[in-house]
Amino acid sequence: MNANTDIRAAVPGEAVRAAARSRLYALFAQLFRYPEKPVFAALADGSLAAELRDTLAACLPAAAEDFDSRWATALRAGGDFDGYAAAYLAAFENDAPRPSISLYEGSYGQRRNDKPGLLLELKSFYRNFGLAMGDNDLEDALPAELEFMQFLAAKQAQALVEGTDPRPYVHAQKDFLERHLGAWMPAVAGEAQDKLEKGCFTAAAELLAACVALDATGIAAEFAGPGGNA
Repeated sequence: MNANTDIRAAVPGEAVRAAARSRLYALFAQLFRYPEKPVFAALADGSLAAELRDTLAACLPAAAEDFDSRWATALRAGGDFDGYAAAYLAAFENDAPRPSISLYEGSYGQRRNDKPGLLLELKSFYRNFGLAMGDNDLEDALPAELEFMQFLAAKQAQALVEGTDPRPYVHAQKDFLERHLGAWMPAVAGEAQDKLEKGCFTAAAELLAACVALDATGIAAEFAGPGGNA
């Protein structure tokens, strides 16, 4: 999915928060996509964790309060890139040496019984905003859903900067968090706690679930106020 949207570096008021939320979802998407060397390097030297902390401070300050004590060390990768890539495959794809965690919404809850319907629903969501999946992606993949939230938050920030109506993007985010991303993140975090050893991927899943829950609450409040459906 091509969810890149250019947002000016300095934006006023609520646009700052929306732009920071867009960046937050982009960072999480990087963490859960198949490993790339630049992402590994940023995890290894702590710069990705530092960017997460600063981004959280700008958009979800409640999640940033204990970041250094709870998350900063856990979100650092050790060893080399090949070892990190092997750990990713073991955690999310290979079911070896222990059962892996699915990064697809259709593996959780009631949607397990209606994968085709879920994919069609998500495809409609994306198509409404001019987006389409790449050839090798499924609509319910976690990185795809994170990139969709990245896109919507970026468009919200852009609308606020340009003085156009941000409400369609706020509404879409509220709906998407309630019906999709927010509905299955607790299960992913629970699976990580049960199946994975403590480390980068477990911490990323737990932090993502906490951030999505906080963001869903904030978006619901925003939707009910002047920037939403009022």
